[in-house]
Amino acid sequence: MHRHAQHASEKQLPLDLDPATHSARESALRAAYVRLQLSARLSFEQVMSDPAYAIGIRNLADAIARRRNTVSAR
Repeated sequence: MHRHAQHASEKQLPLDLDPATHSARESALRAAYVRLQLSARLSFEQVMSDPAYAIGIRNLADAIARRRNTVSAR
């Protein structure tokens, strides 16, 4: 049992506890939420608690960030 627990902990991703990173990430998610104009029907918390919406919001936030990075790299 100990061997299994040790093996599982080696695969575990480290927690991102940096407040600045968390704040920037939440800001990007909220920007994507606003861009999709979902606030008329659902709160940010409701959207992020629904797996389908949450995936879409995360994907949009990542796409916006990638686009900004490619534009700023030019």
